[in-house]
Amino acid sequence: MPLVRPLLSLVLAAELGCGHAAVDEALAPLCGTWLHEDGDSITEHWWPMPGGLQGRSATADPRGKIVELEDMTLISLRDGLTRYRAAPSSQSPTEFTEVRDPAVVAAPGERVWIWENPTHDFPRRIVYRLAGDRLTATISNPDGDGAQRLGKTWEYRRTGACKP
Repeated sequence: MPLVRPLLSLVLAAELGCGHAAVDEALAPLCGTWLHEDGDSITEHWWPMPGGLQGRSATADPRGKIVELEDMTLISLRDGLTRYRAAPSSQSPTEFTEVRDPAVVAAPGERVWIWENPTHDFPRRIVYRLAGDRLTATISNPDGDGAQRLGKTWEYRRTGACKP
C-alpha cells in the first residue's frame, strides 16, 4: 500500500498538469518579453495561461521609476479569433475582439493581429505586427480626427523568451 499513494500522486499530477499552461498556438509568437525604448521605456511581458496569454506592460521614466502599469489578457475564442482585454492603471478594463481586415496585409514573414472595440472612446483599434524579434503595436481610432486616425505606434524588440 505505501507504493500506491506515490504512484497515484504521479498519475494525478500527469493528468492535471504541473501548473504550467500550454502556449496557445495562435498566440505563441507573442509570448515572451518585449522592450520599447524612446526616452521612457516600456516592457511588455506575456506568459501562458489556460486559453491564452496573460500580460503586463510597465512604463518607466528615464530614471527607471515605474509611471504606468497595464494588465492585459489575450484569450483564444472558439472561432479561431482572440479577445484582447486591457486594464490600464486605475482604469476599468476594456475588451477588444480580433477582426480580419482585408485592407491590412501582412508582409512576407509577418504575423498581424487586429483587435477592435467600436464603442470605446480611444483607442478603438489595436494592431500588433510581428516579424521575427520585432513587434510593432499601434493604437488608433479609424473614425476619429486626424491625430486619432494616425494613432500612436511603439516599436518593440524581443528581450526574453516565453516562459511557460
